Amino acid sequence: MIIKDNFGRPITSLRISITSRCNLNCAYCHREGIKNAESEMQPEEVERVIKICSDFGIRKVKITGGEPLIRKDVVEIVSRINAIEKIKEISMTTNGMLLEKYALELKEAGLKRVNISFDTLDPEKFKKITCGGDLRRVIAGIKAACEAKLMPIKLNMVVMKGINIEEIEKMLDFASKYNAILQLIGLMRNEYSKNFFDTYYYDLREIEKEIEKRAIKTITRKTMHGRRRYILEKGVVEIVFPMHNSSFCAHCTRLRITADGKFKPCLMREDNHVDFLAAMRNGASDEEIKELFRKAVMLRKPYFTSIAKVES
Repeated sequence: MIIKDNFGRPITSLRISITSRCNLNCAYCHREGIKNAESEMQPEEVERVIKICSDFGIRKVKITGGEPLIRKDVVEIVSRINAIEKIKEISMTTNGMLLEKYALELKEAGLKRVNISFDTLDPEKFKKITCGGDLRRVIAGIKAACEAKLMPIKLNMVVMKGINIEEIEKMLDFASKYNAILQLIGLMRNEYSKNFFDTYYYDLREIEKEIEKRAIKTITRKTMHGRRRYILEKGVVEIVFPMHNSSFCAHCTRLRITADGKFKPCLMREDNHVDFLAAMRNGASDEEIKELFRKAVMLRKPYFTSIAKVES
């Protein structure tokens, strides 16, 4: 049975951070809306909470960080999630720095696809944006993901004024070589990068108009906040508007889990987390954890809109 929040939005997927640690320090990073975790869930705890959530209709899981590939037990975590019968898709968001090492193992463990942070093809720009990242390692990771058939690969390009707008065509050409989807993402304002946002934010609406004119086919993805996928003669583009987007909120079907074991109803809010890991480690039953999950779902509220309750 699929659970719905008080606004009629079904919850069908989880975005679970398995660590807040990262091997890069990207200037715009929103850190999944959480501060550094003092502790991390063990693989069996990740498996248990996802299995409990699957009883409510959760069918998709996206593993995030920080950088999830920092964890040496990341393959075990994927394997444990994959063993949960009701889970139909496991994906991951990564910066790609360690992907060459893990791509094949992750595929064999049950990972279906990856989103890779990839903002520029310029090695020096990349180093500045990420505070020391090596572009060559990420490209090697993209190639490894392609060879391992972690498809479709999505390349997440955060568009920044004065930094990488002029590279969109080159990025599209690069993505098409690997049958990857280029995902253009609007810069988000958050507590970690307020000044960066004010300086480098660029409104993607003009870019979308140009992409729309060139598209030979447009697909509206109802399960992804009404997001549009543009099929071009060469390449595929999606555009993500995370800020002040009522459609983004109205169609949100995802609940988040923090690295330190809390249900997080909304990326943008810090005041409504529901701690399940403490309860779990104090001997809480599955039914008690389910009640905490229900509580978190009912705390969900559209952040960028005041929509009325959606019709069932």
